[in-house]
Amino acid sequence: MEILELILLCLVGALGLMLMYIRSNYFIHMAQQIGYISKEYREWINNHPNRAFTFKKSKDEFKKPLVYTPRVKRLIFTQMFLNFLIIALFVVFYFIRKPDGITFYLLLLALVFAEIVMIFYQNAITYIALNVNRPIEALIHRKFYKQAQSKIKSLKKNGLTVVGITGSYGKTSTKMILYNIIKDYIPTYTSPESFNTPMGLSKVINNELDETARVFIAEMGARYINEIEELAKLVKPDIGVITNIGPCHLETFGSIENIIKTKFELADAVKKNGYLILNVDNENIKNEMIKRNLNPGTVSVKSEDATINAKILSADENGTSFEVHFPEEVRVLKTPLLGEHNIINILMAILVARRFNISNDQIEAAVSKLPQVEHRLNVIKNPSGLIVIDDAFNSNPDGARAALNVLNSFKSGKKVIVTPGMVELGGMMYDENYKLGQEIARMTDISILVGAEITKPIQDGVRDENIETHKSFVVNSLKEATALFPNLLAPGDVVLFENDLTDIY
Repeated sequence: MEILELILLCLVGALGLMLMYIRSNYFIHMAQQIGYISKEYREWINNHPNRAFTFKKSKDEFKKPLVYTPRVKRLIFTQMFLNFLIIALFVVFYFIRKPDGITFYLLLLALVFAEIVMIFYQNAITYIALNVNRPIEALIHRKFYKQAQSKIKSLKKNGLTVVGITGSYGKTSTKMILYNIIKDYIPTYTSPESFNTPMGLSKVINNELDETARVFIAEMGARYINEIEELAKLVKPDIGVITNIGPCHLETFGSIENIIKTKFELADAVKKNGYLILNVDNENIKNEMIKRNLNPGTVSVKSEDATINAKILSADENGTSFEVHFPEEVRVLKTPLLGEHNIINILMAILVARRFNISNDQIEAAVSKLPQVEHRLNVIKNPSGLIVIDDAFNSNPDGARAALNVLNSFKSGKKVIVTPGMVELGGMMYDENYKLGQEIARMTDISILVGAEITKPIQDGVRDENIETHKSFVVNSLKEATALFPNLLAPGDVVLFENDLTDIY
């Protein structure tokens, strides 16, 4: 009888563990989306109780699948170990007290109740597991970081030049533009998309960067103060590029002043005989440059008072024609890319390329065939005759306005925007989305707003602008948005997909 009781106890425990594992995967997936930051994970639980405390999960809730990286596997192990410890207490109690009869069944009932509670609160167990693993992850991070730091130092002795690119937005586009301008003339390696954190860049340097590269382009992202300084100590940039500074990740930075300080950590890191490039059309950058009495390379499309400046001549779905004022000559360049900010990105890339003695002829040829950067004002001609502008990776006020200007530049067809709005703008979130709603009403024929609650400020802006010809729809998902297309759109219409919120929203 004792053996049967123990088997029954273990079976109930094993079933509970299996159900805990199934439910925990949802929260581990969310932790991965948040970047394993326990503070932000806790805020997600507090802000989304309807998702953290429900068993109803849509199979389409996540756009990106859970990636079983070594870190995820460690997190799963810790979480399941914590779950196992609670169940093990009941087994230990059984061996100590040897309950029988009704006492055993009360113990079994208590175990079932404890498992139900634990299954329900797997979100909290994930939070505990994140904190338990934090010192372990910090040690692993430090090991990879030091290894990468040593490798960069060694490669620099062999002639490697590091270009660091940061900014609130425009980093990835500028990185890819620069890579495509210089790659045919000098061996170049660029950090892959999303590998712009200390751990991400450490992995890239340790596993992929080799002695054949003469230029390493490192995208440098940040969500907290001092993170660019940490990245700069890792890659030791010889050339620094600051693309734009605005209210992006304002919730984690706390203020625009902290954002400016953090981005200019790259300027502080560029060695005295290095080269700094700034976009002086951005007021935050220009003011900080003057305040610090810097003398960098500068670019502009609004002023002739820059190292190189440009004037946009024309733009349509086939690209942009613009006049570039080099120090020694004026040239008309053409590019498949759209948007004033992309011309700024090209100018910054040109300044870097000239440091590597890439000629104006070579620059002009490369710019004329630049590939579009995926999800960043990427124009797609749909077989149905629709023109789609994919700007899904954009989530800031300046970028949204630039995208609307591109949409507005199309001369024929209805102009349509599909958007959930902008996030991580702190106290500015309502005002900036409200202003976006006003601009949407003025510059588009149809707006499809994704998310009834999150788009409330945009709805208010559209309504208050009171333009009778504008039609606005509110839907719950991107799938519902595209389902409206057959009844609303015709060949030749232009649809802008502006921002695609991460799964945490």
